[in-house]
Amino acid sequence: MSDDETNDDLRRWVRIVNKGHGYAGVFNYENSDDKQIVEISTIEEWRKSVLAEFGIEMATPRPNPQDPPDFFVSIADRELKVELVQLVDQDLKQRAAKGETPFAGQLFQDAQWSKDKFLEKLKEVIDNKGTKYSARGLEVDVLLIHTAEPWLTSSETRQWLTAEVIEAHPSIRSAFLLFEYEPGIAEHWPIIVVYGAPLQAMIGNVSR
Repeated sequence: MSDDETNDDLRRWVRIVNKGHGYAGVFNYENSDDKQIVEISTIEEWRKSVLAEFGIEMATPRPNPQDPPDFFVSIADRELKVELVQLVDQDLKQRAAKGETPFAGQLFQDAQWSKDKFLEKLKEVIDNKGTKYSARGLEVDVLLIHTAEPWLTSSETRQWLTAEVIEAHPSIRSAFLLFEYEPGIAEHWPIIVVYGAPLQAMIGNVSR
């Protein structure tokens, strides 16, 4: 690839990320090829965070052309089925795409998160995915919920989840919440176990 092609590609991704004043822009894409790039980048960040937080090393995630699940991940010779889903307020993101900024004015006010709003959205994401799996007779080992909501922080969310029991969906063995990189928190993207045992406790019960 020439320098001009590299620069054009970089400018294109900057434009994509900055759509809607950058509202949750790190997970933006324009076509199926873009989507795969974003998903691979996201699961790689999860892989780094799992190693940093739990000391668990996993093999390179393998995309599944017949998804779901989106990826297969091997840990200690066991294979996990991993599905990705974004937690985002689509209505607010559409408003940002039409010209409002999430950093001032009414959209800024509406984009703030409360514990009740977060828990409602989190449960909705899990239930929607789980219902689809159940209808197809499928199960996944990990639902990787990723978010780049501009005013939802990992520290506040961790506090909200500390005293809250999230009911496990029968089609989803565990759920993780992965945040975009937050300066001053850690070198890796912050990660929270929503429910389910940490991976080291799971791998003994996962089919080969």
